[in-house]
Amino acid sequence: MSQRRDAIDGRDETRDALDVRLAGLLWSLGFVPIPLCSAVAAAQGDATDNACAAAAYLDALAPEGIVLSGGNDIGQAPERDRLEHAALAYARLPGVPVLGICRGLQMIHVHQGGELEPLSGHVAVEHTVTGAWLGGQRRVNSYHDLGLAEEALGAELEPLAWAEDGSVEALRHRDLPWLGIMWHPERDTPTSEADRTLIKSHLEARL
Repeated sequence: MSQRRDAIDGRDETRDALDVRLAGLLWSLGFVPIPLCSAVAAAQGDATDNACAAAAYLDALAPEGIVLSGGNDIGQAPERDRLEHAALAYARLPGVPVLGICRGLQMIHVHQGGELEPLSGHVAVEHTVTGAWLGGQRRVNSYHDLGLAEEALGAELEPLAWAEDGSVEALRHRDLPWLGIMWHPERDTPTSEADRTLIKSHLEARL
């Protein structure tokens, strides 16, 4: 699991952080959640050195699946960005599923060459998402102010669900087991059975 990266006011500290509900949800579904540490990809040399360090870290961990969590806009925490790009490069190995949550979906899109655009009306609200993949319509939470349009999707990606304004709320890679959703299943109490089933079935997928 990737984590958000935060500089702590009043302390000479930068911390990786993760909503504890996400790890608890994954554990309850039968997975062993292991947080990724962004300092491994922190600036200790040039960009090539950092990318190599992040790639070596993923190779050493050899994860069976990857969850890209929410928090931090892309570009806000370069160390985290590098680590998540390395995680997606690692996940091109056969049989490594990726689940992107909110920022995680955005990272999949950006990693594949897409760009993000500002949105309004998507922060701390519930709204309806629609798509045959969902079986129709669902009400989901929303905590993002950046999104993506279907016509601007990154390479090899296809949309699965849309918000009322037409922005993409779920996507997948055409050839790899990469899935992104813009809502946060871990923030619903309890997590919906639909999301529990979605996460479990996707992360158990193997090519």
